[in-house]
Amino acid sequence: MIFGIGVDVLEAARVKRLFDKYGDHFVQRLLMPGERAQLEKTRRKERFLAMRFAAKEAIVKAMGTGFAHGVWIRDVGVVQNDWGRPEVVYSARGEKVRRKLGIGNGYVTLTDEAGLIVAVAVLETASRSRIARGIVKVRAKVRAKVRAKVTGKPRKRARTAR
Repeated sequence: MIFGIGVDVLEAARVKRLFDKYGDHFVQRLLMPGERAQLEKTRRKERFLAMRFAAKEAIVKAMGTGFAHGVWIRDVGVVQNDWGRPEVVYSARGEKVRRKLGIGNGYVTLTDEAGLIVAVAVLETASRSRIARGIVKVRAKVRAKVRAKVTGKPRKRARTAR
């Protein structure tokens, strides 16, 4: 089930101006350690920074918090896996907020064209939420009823722990 969807559109030139003005200080304030490691490996640093900035904005919009309610800009991020697929990551504080909100997996896609960066983030509801547990219980009861009809044997009732 989808928890939230966030979209951000950003002018790459805006981030380039910030990077030119503040340099490494801007990078330290913006990126998580894993993102900084990937920045060192890229040739187009301004594009990388702009895409990460847009991704962070999209993620916190999908969370519904913005950069408030305990979430800072370095609490969410995007790193590429071995195949180049962007993956949503959280700092310890971001992870705490994510769990409190009941957010599960996160997905993000990034693109750039004509000086614009676009990021779209989709966050799922955590699979162990009350809703998910309720659905699993209902499915188990339905399966037990069907099994009882098919086999002709009465269904076994689950014992509850006391």
